[in-house]
Amino acid sequence: MLVLKIKIINFRLLILGVSLFIANSFLAAQNSSSKKFFEPRNLMSIGVYYYPEQWPENQWERDLANIKKLGFEFTHFADFAWTYLQPQESEYDFTWLDKAIAIAEKQGLKIILCTPTAAAPVWMGEKYPEIYLVDENGIRRKYGNRADHSIANSRYQQFAYAMAAAMAKKYGHHPAIMGWQIDNEPNAFADFSESSQLAFQQWLQKKYVHIDSLNKAWVGSFWSTRYNSFDQIIIPNIKIYTEDKLSPHAVLDFKRFTAQTTADFINHQADTLKKYISSTQFVTTNYTNVGYEVDPRLTKQLDFPSFTMYPVNGSNVWGNSFRTGAPYRLIEANDYYRSIANTTGIMELQPGQVNWASNNPQPMPGAVHMWIMQALGGGNSFVCTYRYRHPLGSSEMYHEGIVGTDGTSLSQGGKEFVQAIKDINSLKKQFNANDTMPIILQKRKTAFLWAHENLWDLENQKQSADWNTWTLRNNYTAGVKSAAAPMDFISESANFNQYPFIVAPAYALISDSLVAKWIAYVKAGGHLILSCRSGQKNKSGQFLESALGASIQELIGASIDFTDMLVAPEKGVVKMGNQKFTWNTWSEILRPFAGTQTIAFYANQYYKGKAAAIKRKLGKGTVTYIGVVTQEGDLEKQIIRSVYTEAGIAIENLPKGVFIEWRDGFYVGVNYIQNEIRLPMPKKSKILIGTQPLKQGQALVWK
Repeated sequence: MLVLKIKIINFRLLILGVSLFIANSFLAAQNSSSKKFFEPRNLMSIGVYYYPEQWPENQWERDLANIKKLGFEFTHFADFAWTYLQPQESEYDFTWLDKAIAIAEKQGLKIILCTPTAAAPVWMGEKYPEIYLVDENGIRRKYGNRADHSIANSRYQQFAYAMAAAMAKKYGHHPAIMGWQIDNEPNAFADFSESSQLAFQQWLQKKYVHIDSLNKAWVGSFWSTRYNSFDQIIIPNIKIYTEDKLSPHAVLDFKRFTAQTTADFINHQADTLKKYISSTQFVTTNYTNVGYEVDPRLTKQLDFPSFTMYPVNGSNVWGNSFRTGAPYRLIEANDYYRSIANTTGIMELQPGQVNWASNNPQPMPGAVHMWIMQALGGGNSFVCTYRYRHPLGSSEMYHEGIVGTDGTSLSQGGKEFVQAIKDINSLKKQFNANDTMPIILQKRKTAFLWAHENLWDLENQKQSADWNTWTLRNNYTAGVKSAAAPMDFISESANFNQYPFIVAPAYALISDSLVAKWIAYVKAGGHLILSCRSGQKNKSGQFLESALGASIQELIGASIDFTDMLVAPEKGVVKMGNQKFTWNTWSEILRPFAGTQTIAFYANQYYKGKAAAIKRKLGKGTVTYIGVVTQEGDLEKQIIRSVYTEAGIAIENLPKGVFIEWRDGFYVGVNYIQNEIRLPMPKKSKILIGTQPLKQGQALVWK
């Protein structure tokens, strides 16, 4: 059994001016935002998807009555029902949905309605085949699946927005409707159709105005890739080029265009809904985790974003933790989506075994309950699960639901949802509106600076096949979460000064204004942690006409001599104190300036003895630069932890896969790993849910 020692709080805290006042104001703003749609004392509502159109009408009342009996507060209708809501181009039919809503309302259930625009009806594509997207092979999609349409196509947009308007006019003031979900899991799929091509040209012309500006940004002088007009530009298709790579600047702009097109499609539906619905009904959509192609921050017309979460989908990590899931999926999604609008929820949380991964193991008993408790600790206002009934046919036959194939018997996941509902109801009795985040947690509050355009640039120019931006991100969040520090994901426009600590790994695309903002933040007393590949390019993805990383030399107190990557099975070694760490993906050989401390050295290769990680004081704060990606991320974790402790902040020492969150006066701890863990808590703490020591796949809640 692994025992975690309770740290003695060090009261020699380094305070960022008025950071306490700002932090408390920020927390108050968060609570105020949530109150508009969700009552804080309700903590977290739990609901479940139901598909009336997929089941005999004479079973609807039984099913919805049972959903209520099990304790669910709301259900979810219509996300793939377009063919039933609009059976012909000129015909809407809401009769069946009226009946289903009436039954749900009778049972006392609230409802989230979904615009069904993720799956168009057959008549639309039959009459207007241009509504389908074209893939990278030049093949136009056809009817028979979902998410196969071109959202850049004006015809498809007209039908989608008209459907949203018709539903909003019909149900926009219905007392049972609590909110709206737009589309389903919007992904920014690359679309090579004529509609997308024209829209891309128009987007580029709006961005660059003059073709010479585009040629400069895309480096048109290279390989004779200069354009005379915007209408000559074709979509960059990385799949059809085998000899050399396309311009990374053109690819980056296409990523931006595709993400913006998806956001525009969602934003327009949101605007359409809000013309007709009550101000008490929220508007959201459900992104997939923190998706690669789509940028949720662009959907500014939503009241807040929500997300889907399937932790167990074939991940083989850390022994049998494949049954509890990839540890950083839910923890990062909670912090990312909550930070966008100070409110979020999980629209789909895995209820059990799924059908769509390369391998589909059963979750460990207790894991589903653990995820729900973690969602509570992570600040979600609701959790909904997909789906109530186990399908009897079609593409998701092996996807479990709350009840099994007989339509009534609870699955293992169903039992755990019911238990979680009971547990949350018991926690509501312990809610105290006057509880505020403890000062020691406010002192640890950390921001993770993140921009999707950095992800796109890094993944397009990996330079090493072993480079993985997601893994790098996981390693840095692991360091933050090992300290049990509250974390928000922020953008460049955020108020940096409300966070004592900011982490920004591999922040490649920068501007002079961002560098100036970093410097001002540190000089005022902030602690900034950067990693390799930070500050090397401008916003077009070009190197600056200076030494590599020269724009941040003043900030980090060092120059970068060169970079290196190794070929497997060769391993580099980095030494920090008496510890050694291996690497092979990326290294930057650093040359510290006077006054900059070297905290890790390269221990082999021809640059043995050179700096691998550095730290310096700047004004009242500090800057730490980690110039290497280690294989396990342990060096990064230890350095991050040292930044807290050297700032005089007391932290915990949680192992990978063990997390503690605070929310509304409650501490929530979860354990993804095989070891039993004794979580650190003061002696007078009162355990409300779970037991010590905490076993794998279990949750602990205390005050």
